[in-house]
Amino acid sequence: MIASFVLAAAVTTAAPVLPAEPQARVVQVAQPREAVALLSCMVKNNGGLADCSVQAESPRDLGVGDAALQMASQIQVELLGPDGKSRAGSFIDVPIRIRIR
Repeated sequence: MIASFVLAAAVTTAAPVLPAEPQARVVQVAQPREAVALLSCMVKNNGGLADCSVQAESPRDLGVGDAALQMASQIQVELLGPDGKSRAGSFIDVPIRIRIR
């Protein structure tokens, strides 16, 4: 019985082990970036675009120009320009902006 009191005393008198303080973590939230490509495209008779080529892209390492070329087939433009003349058969500059998250 004396041995059990000694063991109990050893357990109860030991300092409790506290969990470590949580470390504050700084999490950087990625801000959306914008990528831009400038295409030169011919306007078709139905307002669609054809024969597009990449004139500029920024940033250059993300393949924004290739992505813009793939989207060009889905773009429709007004056939009449600001001067009232038809744009069909003429080349226009088409800026494409892409948000990157």
